[in-house]
Amino acid sequence: MTESIKFYRNLHGNLQGTLNTDKWEEVMMAWNNKQYHKTILNLFDYVNPEIIKVFGNASLTEFSIPHGSVVLNISMHDSYFKVTCPFMDISESLKLPLLRRVAELNFHPLTLAQIKLNKDKLEFQYTMPLPMAEPFKVYEVLREICKYADWYDDEFREKFKAKNIVEPKVTYLQPDQVDKAWEQTNAIIDETLSYIHYFESQRWYGYASDYLIIGLKRIDLLLQTQGFLKNELETAIENTHSATGGLEKGKDFFSKLKKGGKDALAKNLYQAVTFIPEKWRTNLHHIKGGIEDAYNNAEYYHKNLNYLAACNAMHFYIYDLFYKNNLDAHVNEILLEGLAESSGKTWKEASAILSTSLKKLFAN
Repeated sequence: MTESIKFYRNLHGNLQGTLNTDKWEEVMMAWNNKQYHKTILNLFDYVNPEIIKVFGNASLTEFSIPHGSVVLNISMHDSYFKVTCPFMDISESLKLPLLRRVAELNFHPLTLAQIKLNKDKLEFQYTMPLPMAEPFKVYEVLREICKYADWYDDEFREKFKAKNIVEPKVTYLQPDQVDKAWEQTNAIIDETLSYIHYFESQRWYGYASDYLIIGLKRIDLLLQTQGFLKNELETAIENTHSATGGLEKGKDFFSKLKKGGKDALAKNLYQAVTFIPEKWRTNLHHIKGGIEDAYNNAEYYHKNLNYLAACNAMHFYIYDLFYKNNLDAHVNEILLEGLAESSGKTWKEASAILSTSLKKLFAN
């Protein structure tokens, strides 16, 4: 194990996201002036200017906004802000275990919206007075519904035989892209497992766990995972952090992904119509401190000639940034360039290249 891990760039998707961060000041200005209806409209502009043009009624008090396999119906009447989101048709489903699962979700992870049953149909619901519709809260309500509708529709179909109420609006990858995705996913898995095997043989279990998580997040960056695969990958990452059996659970995910074959992978390779993105929109100002900390940590290892530890620290930080955030275009460019240039280099060479990339950002 004398070389740094290979780099595979995302095959599709927009790593920057579509949120217009310059609009947020207008959102807060309207809120502070108690212009509640205008606050919501400005919030929609912050998310995507097309929302008001395409999905609203004439008085801009009602909106029906698609997101993946659901449509969020938002209304502002009688001084109330209301969201309903038809989710799943359970008329021919395994109702008892499904409704037990709904009860679990309403306790956790849902914190604002709730899933309600309405004549054999499940829907997300949330209502509050407009004077309480603080922008961060509104955004989180919408984000929560979009996120968990995406997460659990596949589970409800696969496990409980429920049906989508709205046909998902998705664009699948072309066959040549699917071939490339399958090939590169297997390359990441094989490389990750070889690193884990080596680290375990040295009893470096911390490195083994770190590179398992890095491997999972490399797959997420490559595929921009969607659907049931995204749920499984995120569960594998959570399980790896567990006190017992984390490594084996991560290995099981890799094994299951390979055994499933290319056709099973292809079902989860698509781009969906998106209202509220799951990832946070983060600019350089917000992450400078973290970047500088990661650089200083890696620089300590580099100066002490522990190039493996330096690369481990930087790979872990960089792939986690991509996993959790949509970043500014110039931040993406610098980080992706650093990962590409360090790909397959010796630990020493890779450490220097990655350090230079991080330094460019926090010194900017």
